[in-house]
Amino acid sequence: MSVNPHRFSLYKRSNLIYYVGYYQEGRRKWKSTGATTKPEALKALTRLRELLQERVRSISLGQFSEEFLAYAKANHSPKSVLLFESVLESFGNLFPKLSLRELTPEHIDKFKTKRLGQKLSPVSVNIELRMLRSALNSGRRWKFLESDLFEGFSFVPVPQQSPVFLTRDDFQKLIERIEENWLREVVTFAVLTGMRRGEITHLKWSDIDLSKRVIHLQTSETFRTKQGKRRTIPLSDTAFYLLKSREGKSPAEYVFTLNDQPIFEGWVTHLFKRYVRDAGLDERLHFHSLRHTFASWLVQDGVSIYEVQKLLGHSSIAVTQVYSHLQPEQLHDTVNRLSVNLN
Repeated sequence: MSVNPHRFSLYKRSNLIYYVGYYQEGRRKWKSTGATTKPEALKALTRLRELLQERVRSISLGQFSEEFLAYAKANHSPKSVLLFESVLESFGNLFPKLSLRELTPEHIDKFKTKRLGQKLSPVSVNIELRMLRSALNSGRRWKFLESDLFEGFSFVPVPQQSPVFLTRDDFQKLIERIEENWLREVVTFAVLTGMRRGEITHLKWSDIDLSKRVIHLQTSETFRTKQGKRRTIPLSDTAFYLLKSREGKSPAEYVFTLNDQPIFEGWVTHLFKRYVRDAGLDERLHFHSLRHTFASWLVQDGVSIYEVQKLLGHSSIAVTQVYSHLQPEQLHDTVNRLSVNLN
């Protein structure tokens, strides 16, 4: 239960009884004081405020997790909800008897240390910590917490690594190994568009404007885009003709199907990894590496980082900078525009 403690007010109705107005879970609520005089009504308001605030102060981690997960299911992708469930369960198991208001920054540090000690990678631990921070920030916004427990917090240092991607020769080896035609098309389409796995498996014909050669990615009842953002993806000639070749082949509303049914994301991942191994390619390659491949090939061909940022839908150029090392020759051309007279 989330109550805004600063928004209680008294109203006298036509029946001469005072009512308390307040917000709970973002909704306006009313409760009768049973009083017809203002002094008595103020006493009732104070009692109600204390009662509601005491319930907020005593909320347990378990209770908060239930409320937050109900909120997350309506506002986040299923994948994010699973991550929230996992991290809140791990955090709650470590501190089973604490109420939310008893948490301190020390508990966050202990959780970080515990997870690192369980042989999780620094990247995985940081993902958990960011999910936990997001959940607790909601708790703070709902007035369950008074302070930011992550203020001044340091995440686990992770050495910057270049994204793993396929060379053109590797891509050809992979495609030649794949037996299923539908998977060859999905893999090829991923490299041609930079779209994520879920974006491709949930892509509908209604999202595509073939006359303008663009895809409009947006959240729907069955799929949530990353951060719920809408983006437009231009189609290359090859991607356009791939879609044209599939048009009308299946009665399904989805573009890529298996036996006219939507394709299960986990099955795509499983088969992709199997063919990566069969082709003798880098074990670090996974389906998301096709998105890296899309960006890497563009950068290698001289496309600016800023254009790649727009195509990938990154909100910050800092995210796209991981590909900048692939265009040193272009940077040489840039600095050679500067000249001074050495004589």
